[in-house]
Amino acid sequence: MGLFQWGEKRFARGIAKAMIRSYKAYKNHYPNLNDFELLKMTLSDRPGEPAKKLLEDLQDFNFYEEMGGNLLEIIYLLVRLEYVEYMNGNLDSENPKTNAIFKNTISEVLESELS
Repeated sequence: MGLFQWGEKRFARGIAKAMIRSYKAYKNHYPNLNDFELLKMTLSDRPGEPAKKLLEDLQDFNFYEEMGGNLLEIIYLLVRLEYVEYMNGNLDSENPKTNAIFKNTISEVLESELS
């Protein structure tokens, strides 16, 4: 694995772990909330413009359903948005290999943290 891949994995892992920690804390504190509401609360804790934009998009439940209605897809989109912001790029200039690394890393984190 190249140094750059290590950095991409670390970037995705850090965001995924922070999101899952927050999600689990809200789930424990508000056990009656559904996943959609828990996810919105979790995103509201995340600093930065990408999280604010994603939270704004999530106000439309249809957007959430189109994203697959699950934590993995929302974290994946957040990681992509934060990475693009970090790299001063845009979603049109994304690298498919980088996105695959992000998706695999987030899946691994979710599996280990939520099982």
